[in-house]
Amino acid sequence: MKISIRPLVLAGALLLLPTSVMARSSEHDAVDRAMQKMMRAFETGDADLAFEVLRKDGAVLGYSTSAGKVVTQTTQEWAKGFPGKPADDEAQRKRSYEIVDVTEHAAVVKLMLDYPAWKGLDYLALSKIDGKWMIVSKSWSGQRKP
Repeated sequence: MKISIRPLVLAGALLLLPTSVMARSSEHDAVDRAMQKMMRAFETGDADLAFEVLRKDGAVLGYSTSAGKVVTQTTQEWAKGFPGKPADDEAQRKRSYEIVDVTEHAAVVKLMLDYPAWKGLDYLALSKIDGKWMIVSKSWSGQRKP
């Protein structure tokens, strides 16, 4: 009687698949929770809430069309724009995000911003640091609306 090992190898591989898929899903969910917190920070204008998922030593970089140059800031400098309360036009602001990629310790999120006076696109880099997902950098582009 001839016994094939192929079905056993295939079954073993299938048993391993759910573990890696579940781990990826778990990390994806954790990145999503971090982004939900960041979105609440935008909505409320609360820098302290933002810094729960935003590293204070992070970097913000983008090209300013009005200034005609690349602008760089620390996340602490950038967060000074959070007024501590919702923006007067908050009801008209639209934000959405897409989690582009998640690995074991790094993630990239695309954030779309459509405000009454501004339309922009941010790419956020997140790192898993000491077991917690944190935004470590923001690369932005956008322009004022006429």
